Amino acid sequence: MLLDAFGFAPGDMVAAVGGGGKTSLLFRLALEARERGIPAAVTTTVKFTQPAGLPMPPVVTAESGELAARAASALAEHDAVTLISGRGERGRMLGFAPDAVDLLAGPGRLVLVEADGSAHRPFKAPAAHEPVIPAGATAVVVCVGAAVLGQPLDARWVHRPELAGPLAGLHPGAPVDAEAAARVLLHPAGGRKGVPAGARLCALVNTPGAPSAAAFALAERLQAGGYVRVVVATAHAGIVHEVRQGGVVSAPSADYR
Repeated sequence: MLLDAFGFAPGDMVAAVGGGGKTSLLFRLALEARERGIPAAVTTTVKFTQPAGLPMPPVVTAESGELAARAASALAEHDAVTLISGRGERGRMLGFAPDAVDLLAGPGRLVLVEADGSAHRPFKAPAAHEPVIPAGATAVVVCVGAAVLGQPLDARWVHRPELAGPLAGLHPGAPVDAEAAARVLLHPAGGRKGVPAGARLCALVNTPGAPSAAAFALAERLQAGGYVRVVVATAHAGIVHEVRQGGVVSAPSADYR
């Protein structure tokens, strides 16, 4: 299970940032938490849409000032909830300011926050106003879709390629390999940007199916560069392929299914 792979537990506030896999990760974590009887609240400081094929916890709409109270009453009735402030264009769910989300933290619940956007691209570099991580986040998961590996640095595959290129050391159109992707995700203006002091820095290398050698190579570079836990997984299906933590590599097992 992804909960075990990342080591998340009640009391954690998890912010997902970066490229592909953020929304799938958060809704899969909420599903797994519900199965274990852990109250879970999914919300956003940006916008999100429900990933196709994944169940979404009941949607609760609230004003910022009443968010904490509405969350408490909703979680008393449901095992998991989706907290939004309304709906925007194309039915996208709107969220809350980071300081409002901070008030959701609680010792007995898991709070899951989408804190970045990537325009449905698997890879990105953040703009000046991104990401939007609550100060109370105890863990930040930087997501990257492994589909970008081997693909050109352009707007088809990369959100804000003009920002990613200098961080990666690549010219426009050059192939994004594991080394270049790792440079972006390890850079203070890239994957490390906006991570609160004390928050655990994690990564998801999200694969659509069986991982490539390049996906595992990227995971290895991220762990060597200081990410405390790196998970190679198919987030939508909740399938974990590899976990890296503290220099130890765990192969898939029943514990992670």
